[in-house]
Amino acid sequence: MIDEEADSGARQPSMLRRLTRTTSFRFALITVSLFMMSVMMLGAFSYRATIGAAITGVEDQIDEEFENLQKIYQLVGFASLRGTVKARASSENRLLFNPYSSDSLYIFIDAATKQLPVRDLEEVPAEALTSDGAIEFEYRRDRRNLENTFLEPESFEMRYAIGRIERFYDPQTGELQALIFLARDISDLVSIRMAARDVILTMAVGTLVLALLLAFFSSRSFLVRIDRVNRTAEAVRAGDLSRRVPLSGAEDEFDSLAQNLNAMLDQIERLMDGMRQVSDNIAHDLRSPLTRIRNRLDTAINKPDADTEEILHKTAMDVDRLLATFNALLSITRIEAGEQTKKRMQKVDLISVVNEVLELYEPAAEEEGFELVTNLAPAPEVMGSRELLSQALANLLDNAFKYGHLPPSENHDGSIIPRIEVKVAPRPGGGALLTVSDNGPGVPVADRDRILNRFVRLEQSRSTQGSGLGLSMVSAIVNFHDGNLTIGEGLERPATGEGELATAAGLGVRIAFPAPPKTRTSGAAKG
Repeated sequence: MIDEEADSGARQPSMLRRLTRTTSFRFALITVSLFMMSVMMLGAFSYRATIGAAITGVEDQIDEEFENLQKIYQLVGFASLRGTVKARASSENRLLFNPYSSDSLYIFIDAATKQLPVRDLEEVPAEALTSDGAIEFEYRRDRRNLENTFLEPESFEMRYAIGRIERFYDPQTGELQALIFLARDISDLVSIRMAARDVILTMAVGTLVLALLLAFFSSRSFLVRIDRVNRTAEAVRAGDLSRRVPLSGAEDEFDSLAQNLNAMLDQIERLMDGMRQVSDNIAHDLRSPLTRIRNRLDTAINKPDADTEEILHKTAMDVDRLLATFNALLSITRIEAGEQTKKRMQKVDLISVVNEVLELYEPAAEEEGFELVTNLAPAPEVMGSRELLSQALANLLDNAFKYGHLPPSENHDGSIIPRIEVKVAPRPGGGALLTVSDNGPGVPVADRDRILNRFVRLEQSRSTQGSGLGLSMVSAIVNFHDGNLTIGEGLERPATGEGELATAAGLGVRIAFPAPPKTRTSGAAKG
């Protein structure tokens, strides 16, 4: 057992590995990578626009100077060319203009004598001999000639330059007469380039470090909140339906997700409680009719002289009631499960629904001795299912017919006529109200919320046939329509004796329907 636990613990990924595998960590790395690529592209563009352009300008100056020297060579010959280069590179001439303030560096090689009459540099860079274009190189410069100040005997500094070789051929014989290596000092540009490179490198390293820190802490926060959801899901899966995802109070997307998950868990818990309650109620309330059926069948089998026709008739009635109960349960379950999809809902006029249902129930009301009245005020249409709304109103009327009669002790002289009122009115703030009231015995305040549960029948209604599912179906239909159902007092009873006042009694069920969502009108419709 210990080995299994140890092996399980070994398989658990480390915290650091979990952090690096989170979406936020990967997103941070991708963001940093894109940022660094953008910085590199911006740096390359800036380099080309500044330092690169300056170096290109130096190369153009070298080319221009070689063009001038070629013209001098072609016009006045080799000697003048050598004199011109020597004059331009002369240390005495440079001193007139502050030595080395000019960035030009010369090496003049006489092809015939192999002499170097002009030599600003120690040697020609080796790569310049094989390159057709300009090259960048490093050279050593003696600082003793910079200013008239005393320096150490060997005081040198390393500098950077760019240059190339130009060959001069005799136009008559085509023989090579001279080689000139011309360079320009670009130490200042190289210093700027190196400084820029260091800055970009420092920024890249700093950005990477900051990104890793940001990714680490954001992933840690992300992982902590995800772990809360996972722990809640594990507890719910283990059977603890009371667990909920804690909120951080930040009101961000995680809190929004937690609220939706908690609402879903609330709905699951309600459904599970309802299922347990239904199971208990089925076992309790359906046991009696099943027992009666079994007893009648035993009587029919064991007693030859039993009235078989009456037994079958009563058994058929009990079976019909059982089927009606199961059909009602199935309807409630389908409504609560959302099988009646809200995409099929449409705008419904409550007054037309009431008129259609009352047209069917008026004969039944007259037969039961009820006075059925209406109070229909113009009200906005509601978004819903016409069939379900008709079913809800029919259930409310059935409930009133069953339980709206006063007991003889309260209406011994028959002066109080049983009355049912169906009322439609606009709802303050939008929507519509549907109320069904009677002047019967009513329901105690303590039991008003309980009668909406399945299979609940109060003691005074035990003698009346019913399954206790009528109001449960009404409640499910109202919830499906996002409405609000309240139980309250019904109609006033008239005074039965001299000096007595009318009293509010009976049962009143009020349903408040929300206003339908507003639909956007197109510009053409507006026009």
